[in-house]
Amino acid sequence: MPKGTKRDIEQIQQLQAKINSMQQQLGWTQAQLARVIYCELHEDDDDEIKIKNFCAAFKKKLLRKTTPVELLQRYVRIIGSHEDFRRANLVVPNPIRLGAVDISILRGVSEVARDLLKDEEFTAN
Repeated sequence: MPKGTKRDIEQIQQLQAKINSMQQQLGWTQAQLARVIYCELHEDDDDEIKIKNFCAAFKKKLLRKTTPVELLQRYVRIIGSHEDFRRANLVVPNPIRLGAVDISILRGVSEVARDLLKDEEFTAN
């Protein structure tokens, strides 16, 4: 079992899911995404062998429960600040549950939102 609290592991998994979601929204392969991140981290280095090694390590970092949270957060910032991502004006359609709000509150808000949408559809017709 990896070291760290359950909350740390959940945060790691959420960040990994967010990175995968951002990748899908961009329509990039994992290798393309890893290359962009590598180039951002190592601006003056274009050694293909180092890039391929980084790509292999990057794929593993998106699967391991022991990847440092700070590193994943840095990846998210790099992707979010990339001009293709900003230009596309993308919004993450898959919310990631952070565990900060009680599930009963979320259910209540969802129910109210559903009712509002039904009312909106009724008045639009």
